[in-house]
Amino acid sequence: MLLVEICVVVASLAVVAIAVATVRTMYRVEKATDQASKLTAEIQQWVSQAGELTHEARETLGSVRGVIEPIRRVVDRFETLSEQTADLSAAVLAEVEPPLRTAVAVARGVKSVTAYFLERLSHRFTHGRSAANGGSNSE
Repeated sequence: MLLVEICVVVASLAVVAIAVATVRTMYRVEKATDQASKLTAEIQQWVSQAGELTHEARETLGSVRGVIEPIRRVVDRFETLSEQTADLSAAVLAEVEPPLRTAVAVARGVKSVTAYFLERLSHRFTHGRSAANGGSNSE
C-alpha cells in the first residue's frame, strides 16, 4: 500500500508539474499572442499610412503630369522666341555694322584732318606769318 500511496503522490506531483508547465506555457502563449496582436495593429497602421502615401503620391504624380505639358509648350515658345530674337539680332547687326564702320572711319578721318589743320594753324601763329601770306616781305 505504501507503494500505491507513493505512486499516487508521484502521479499527483506529476499532474501538478504538468499543470504548472501548462499554465506557464499558456501565459507565454498569451504574451506572444498579445505581442502579435500589437504587431498586427502596428502593421495595419503602417499599411494604412503606406496606402495614404501611395494615394498622395499618385495625386502628386497626376498634378505633375498635368503641369508638364503646359511647361513644355512654354519651353517650346521660348525656344522659338529665342531663335527669332537671335535671327533678328543677327539681321540688325548685319544692317548696322557696315554703316557704323563707315561712320567710325569718317569720324577718325575728320578727327585726323581737324588735328592736322589745328596743328598747321597753331604752327602758323607760333612761327609767324609766311612770306606768301602777307608777311613783312610781301610789300
